[in-house]
Amino acid sequence: MRQIATAAGVSVATVSMALRNSEKITPETREKVRAAAAQLNYRPDPLIAALSGRRREQSPASIDIIAYITAYPTKEGWRENRFSPAAYEGACARASQRGYRIEHFWLRDAHMTTRRLTHILRSRGILGVCLAPFPDVVPQFQFPWDEFCCAAIGYTMRRPAIHRACPHQFQGMQLALSTLRLRGYKRIGVALGKRVSKIVAHNWIAAVLMHQYEHGRSSATCLIYEESDRVELTGWMRDNKPDAMIVSDIALLEWFSDLGISIPSDLAVVPLERYPGYACLDQKPHMVGAAAIDMIIGMIQRNETGLPSDPKTVMVEGSWTEGPSVKPVA
Repeated sequence: MRQIATAAGVSVATVSMALRNSEKITPETREKVRAAAAQLNYRPDPLIAALSGRRREQSPASIDIIAYITAYPTKEGWRENRFSPAAYEGACARASQRGYRIEHFWLRDAHMTTRRLTHILRSRGILGVCLAPFPDVVPQFQFPWDEFCCAAIGYTMRRPAIHRACPHQFQGMQLALSTLRLRGYKRIGVALGKRVSKIVAHNWIAAVLMHQYEHGRSSATCLIYEESDRVELTGWMRDNKPDAMIVSDIALLEWFSDLGISIPSDLAVVPLERYPGYACLDQKPHMVGAAAIDMIIGMIQRNETGLPSDPKTVMVEGSWTEGPSVKPVA
């Protein structure tokens, strides 16, 4: 820290406050200090940061590790969708920036139970626990919360209520709908799987209903399906005649081509995740994963274990990504 202070031309105390994002330091000074720290390859010591705030004895052996818990039927099953791997990458990157590292634990391993996982975390002195998105909504999750600093990614782990980081799905759907409307599309279809809608706490449907309230029921129509079915989709499109489609399942993209639909001249198509060759909604999964890690590290350094009395949800706003599947601005 003395080296950083010398390089930045400030005091050691200023360096300490700047690296802790203290509001007592101006943004310009914080940026100058961070630039000097980066040039000197400074990394915070998670042991010092955590131990300085601890009020009780506990082994610090692996306090720089954050457990990343997945619960898909297979160990790598969570990598089969596009959101979870990106959220994991964002979590790993942010942990590394803060002097921590991520270690993956698969809860559905044949030899793994919640009890065994707890024993491993206790014996290694791991405090931080990040609950990754589960394959489906888990109404109640049993875990010794009092001993750990926990946060979840997404809404799949509903109870008990803990801190969580999520995409701002309501804002994202509103953005997609309003962008299409500004491009001249008046009959927007939204195709959502029922399971996916449940996983996002029905925030996408809520945004569609708000759009209908503001622009009329014909402005946006939902197809909510149990399983993707070409016959059902074809019939629904014939009945509703959408001029644009927002879809949660990228498997539907190939179906539109098979139906002989020309994109975007016949139909604009927008996936609710980044996909090459399409205009889409970017839910910022990297930032969501990073936000969850920020919450966990903050709890570790403040010695905040257990269930929070006031659970916080950090929502990362999505952004529109241009692509050839939607007509450009006239």
